[in-house]
Amino acid sequence: MPWLILVALGWLQTSAAAPACIRNSGKTACGYNCQAAHGQVACSRMLSGVCAASSEGVVCWDPPDWARAHYGEKLPRPHCITRAGQTQCGYHCQAHDDQINCAQSPDGVCRATALGVTCWDPPPSAYCADDLALPRPMCVTLDDAVACGYACQVRNGQLACASTPGGRCEVVPEGIVCFDPDLSTCGVTPCVPEAAERSWCVKAAVP
Repeated sequence: MPWLILVALGWLQTSAAAPACIRNSGKTACGYNCQAAHGQVACSRMLSGVCAASSEGVVCWDPPDWARAHYGEKLPRPHCITRAGQTQCGYHCQAHDDQINCAQSPDGVCRATALGVTCWDPPPSAYCADDLALPRPMCVTLDDAVACGYACQVRNGQLACASTPGGRCEVVPEGIVCFDPDLSTCGVTPCVPEAAERSWCVKAAVP
């Protein structure tokens, strides 16, 4: 996957709009999506990032490299959420009272309970050689505890989820057992829809 990331990120850098600089209260910041507030200035590192100002200052956030490499110019725009002066940015952000949290990727998920906000993202190895989104993960709750992922099960006071779309969870006498196929090469080889563990993929053209 490293070569895929380098190629995709290089394309994004060359095709992006030029960065800018902003100055406020004797401070200067350069990058993208720059904002200034309350004597602070900040910019995101990438055009796909986002910045937000609150009563506490300015927060900037950039999607992780593997998400940008996978989606390219189709990467959905992240957003920010603010509660009690605190700001978090990412995807599918949720708040509970003064607590906030966001997923790190478009394919992540967040769930708020009385214990706070839990966010979860599929591992980079779950992505295949296309720019399509993964199947939507889910979250399950039990007494305000949260587990997120795929094929989730809740039984006998336990909850668990698989980490990849091809994973599965089974209820056994000892509790819940989850299994994920080895996807360590996913992302550098074309998807194989005929294989059950990659049935969510769309076959990619071989260069």
